[in-house]
Amino acid sequence: MNAEHPVLLESHDGVITLTLNRPESLNAIDNALASALRRAVETVAAMPEARVVILRGAGKSFCGGGDVLAMHAQHANLVDFIDHLIDDFHAGVMALRRLPIPVIASVHGAAAGGGFSLALACDMVVATRRARFVVAYPHLGAPADGGLSFQLTQRLGHALGFETLTLHGNLNAEKALALGLINHVVDAETADAEAQTWARELVALPVQSVNELKQLVGVQSQQAFEAHLTREKAAFMRCVNNPDLVARVAAFAEKQRAAS
Repeated sequence: MNAEHPVLLESHDGVITLTLNRPESLNAIDNALASALRRAVETVAAMPEARVVILRGAGKSFCGGGDVLAMHAQHANLVDFIDHLIDDFHAGVMALRRLPIPVIASVHGAAAGGGFSLALACDMVVATRRARFVVAYPHLGAPADGGLSFQLTQRLGHALGFETLTLHGNLNAEKALALGLINHVVDAETADAEAQTWARELVALPVQSVNELKQLVGVQSQQAFEAHLTREKAAFMRCVNNPDLVARVAAFAEKQRAAS
């Protein structure tokens, strides 16, 4: 894994693997990773041989969410920093959603905050039994980004979606499966082997049929999802202007430093 590249792209027999590559920070999302994800997905979209994408994380986790340490480091200019970070992140999420080919998330460890959003932006999710899906945002005094509030409400309904976003947003893999948020749970350290199996099965199907079905499944929510990202960003920016978020980011950063 080359630490100079926050997202790695590999291609093999029509299966494109994108690896979030900041393992030292649990693949926390900063501007570089978000921008690199968007560019990588746009590269995939231009690859005629691409049939399926697997999105995975290097190291111990899929993605630990937004880089809170980077936020704290930019506390004097936090509004502009968050503004650009969300723009980069949402561009990456929308690039994933717009791909005409299936995307499988291979999740191990934590999928927290924006990592949870990224997993649910994929068409299917395979996770290890020890994986955890964590909303995380309210603990920082923030709402959500990456479309998480849209995805959870669409899939769970208003009441359970709101409960998950606020009170009970720390889900193990079995709970996420029972709620219909993910597709499959495996007894392994990573879900990569199962994701590869699913990818090869999709590649074996007629390409136009699979791609047409993806469009039919997603067409009803695509425009609504994009509009909701704008609402999420506006809500997030209102929270950034609240001193409570700044204090919570500082407390989280101090806790992280003490643990390291």
